[in-house]
Amino acid sequence: MALDQYKDFMAKKMTDSKYKPLSGLQQFQTVYKTRNLTTASQSLGISQPALTQSITKLERQLGVELFDRSTRPLGVTRYGELLIEHANTIERSNIELHKSLEALKSGTGGLLRVGCGPDWIHEILPRAICAQQQRSPDLRFELTVALNNELRRMLDRDEIDCYFSSVSDTFMGTGYTTRILVQERMMVIARHDHPIHQGRPGRLEDIADQRWAMTGEETFGRDLMKRLFDSEQVDLPIPMIETNSVPAMINIVRNSDTLGFLSQTHLNAYPDIRAVAMEQALPERLGGVTLRTEQAPLAAVEDLLEEVRIVIDTLQVD
Repeated sequence: MALDQYKDFMAKKMTDSKYKPLSGLQQFQTVYKTRNLTTASQSLGISQPALTQSITKLERQLGVELFDRSTRPLGVTRYGELLIEHANTIERSNIELHKSLEALKSGTGGLLRVGCGPDWIHEILPRAICAQQQRSPDLRFELTVALNNELRRMLDRDEIDCYFSSVSDTFMGTGYTTRILVQERMMVIARHDHPIHQGRPGRLEDIADQRWAMTGEETFGRDLMKRLFDSEQVDLPIPMIETNSVPAMINIVRNSDTLGFLSQTHLNAYPDIRAVAMEQALPERLGGVTLRTEQAPLAAVEDLLEEVRIVIDTLQVD
């Protein structure tokens, strides 16, 4: 068999499913390095006849001779030189695979796929992810922002490893585990120099006719607002500006006379907006991370949760 034909033959073996995987590559590599069957068998901890049988089987599988047995030390044929390139490539790939697996198991490498709701993207998660990357610079992140229903579907399809969101009172079933990370009061908010901050605490009916910036109808904050106004038998205001982005809503409030609705933790991150004093007790928001029950969380997920808790504590103190 000519060498070019042998290269084609080897390529076909790597791609054609009817060929069995090559056996005896480790033994071949050891003989190649030592050029001596006795020394190689001792290094491998097997008998010389077993080693010879392994090499012969590999040669029969490939249809070529790998060693020139007429020389001492053993010579290597052109086919053997070609095979050692393939064998060394496989060995390097195996080493890299084990390194990647260890990094993924330890949380220091690999890809962490994180989903989050709109109210987690503008402050908490970016800080936590940056802090985690400082500790684990080889760890890559894929961050997806969506609403709860879509995040749950992505978790079911194994497109994300976990997701951070506001936690509703809707029962999701036993297939999910949610860890509560934050419990806090929601606030009516306005620019720090808004006239509404003057005077006595307001009532819902007093502020219902104000100009409002709100997140979309499917968002958790909007749902809480509707429940709040319904409980006081006050019509929910029609928003003058509606957006599916919490950061956009915040910046609109910062730069206009509109009111908004935001959690205390997120409010603390913006010194130029303030909570509007209210007579009524406003609802609380629960926020947390949701995972699949039957899958143990990756180490990187646990590390991210630790960083998220640190960020939340910092914002609540601020």
